[in-house]
Amino acid sequence: MKKENELWRSAVSCVLIVALMFCSPFEALAQSSNGRGNVLENGTQMVLRVNENFKADNKADTGTISSIVETDVYSADGTRVLVKAGTPAYIEFSADSNGSWGQAGKICLTHATTKTIDNKRVSLRLSSCKKGGSKLGGVIVLSVLLFPLGLISGCMKGSMPKIQEGTTFNAYVMQDITVE
Repeated sequence: MKKENELWRSAVSCVLIVALMFCSPFEALAQSSNGRGNVLENGTQMVLRVNENFKADNKADTGTISSIVETDVYSADGTRVLVKAGTPAYIEFSADSNGSWGQAGKICLTHATTKTIDNKRVSLRLSSCKKGGSKLGGVIVLSVLLFPLGLISGCMKGSMPKIQEGTTFNAYVMQDITVE
């Protein structure tokens, strides 16, 4: 009888241990996703679409380019829209001017901002640079063929890049944001 009780206790203990091993991860998973329905997580991707044709001036400059959020952006658990498609966004740019001797200009897009459904500001990071056309080849040819008059071709400048309306850029949320 005593051996029978020990065997019974051992079997029940094994069943409980196995049950705890299988149930604990599911409980932890349920707790980790609980309360994430209103969080816009750091690193969440947004696609921004430029609203206007843009070409920088022939000088170093900074400013903003008007754009919109292309698609809905969902919460960390995917249950709630936190940024609606069509929400205005503003892309910050810095432009390096085109230079003499055919050097091309460059525009770098590094940051953007938009708003959530409850009007909280969302800071986004971008990493995109566009270069204009270089005219260095033409400068070299003119300089060699028409030397010394060809040296005047050093005044030729490259072009500044253009960003066409409808161009899309991937941007990423810079910090967790809780939306009400």
